[in-house]
Amino acid sequence: MTVVPKPQHKRRIPKRAKRGEFSKEVRQQVYERDRGLCQQCGRRGEEIHHVKFKSRGGRGVFTNGLTLCHLCHKKVHMNGELTEYWLDFFTDYYGPDFYKDEWDE
Repeated sequence: MTVVPKPQHKRRIPKRAKRGEFSKEVRQQVYERDRGLCQQCGRRGEEIHHVKFKSRGGRGVFTNGLTLCHLCHKKVHMNGELTEYWLDFFTDYYGPDFYKDEWDE
């Protein structure tokens, strides 16, 4: 049995799973933009939400992040109308490609 060595080069495009994660820097930028407040109810924000869900191609970029408290984060995921509201809001504010990263076409 021959073992094929791992390639010694760095990926040109990160794996999809990595592209969906918010980096520490992006999380901080979103939190600062939203002044640390839940954008749904105004309480202290604890979580960064993907406006366009990762499962639907949303990336971990600043323009796809929204600060929410834990309760509102659950509500947005469970309520299609709230999900659509935030999708429409971010589309109007940042444009139709708000959820894409530099490697998306």
